[in-house]
Amino acid sequence: MESFKVTEEKKTGEDGPKVKFTHLLDEEKVEIERLTEEDVEESVKVMRKCAFDVTDTEVSNIIKYGKSFGATVNRMIIGVGLAWPARFDLEEKNITGGEANALYMEDPAVLLAYEGRGIRRILLEEREKEVGRSSYSYSIGYLYEDIPKGNIGDYITEAGSQLEKLYLSEGYEFFRTEKGILAFKKIEKREDSAKFSIN
Repeated sequence: MESFKVTEEKKTGEDGPKVKFTHLLDEEKVEIERLTEEDVEESVKVMRKCAFDVTDTEVSNIIKYGKSFGATVNRMIIGVGLAWPARFDLEEKNITGGEANALYMEDPAVLLAYEGRGIRRILLEEREKEVGRSSYSYSIGYLYEDIPKGNIGDYITEAGSQLEKLYLSEGYEFFRTEKGILAFKKIEKREDSAKFSIN
């Protein structure tokens, strides 16, 4: 979101100093922060407003992994992207038990008033960075909508949801499974992963 300035100049004398008045017309700046236990209650409220059926305990247990992010405006959470470690079997195209090599991403929840501002993309990209920082190999998630038989990419291009189109535009691959359509993307490891921190 851009900030616009209106500047007025006022002279104190013909050769005197000029006084400038600056007014910000739009002070809304979206920031991305790692979610903590202190954010559970507000995160749950946002998710429930977006029709997620979640409890404080469920969200708390996920946030404890330290891999979930929130989008904030003026310190108020307006978007939530939960994520947790998982094991992805590329050959079998499913999620299995064992040592984590992937980050499972829950669908992002974004308040209606902030739709259309690219917040889903920002939350997706931040969680993908977390894959690299965690030395995992994949970001994964399920698409739960029924997608008719045929090419999944073609269907998403024609009639997919915002999230499905986002996954497609970001280079995800799709496979049909018993639980729904599995979206996954191979993430390159980051050399600077140990140096990264979020303010």
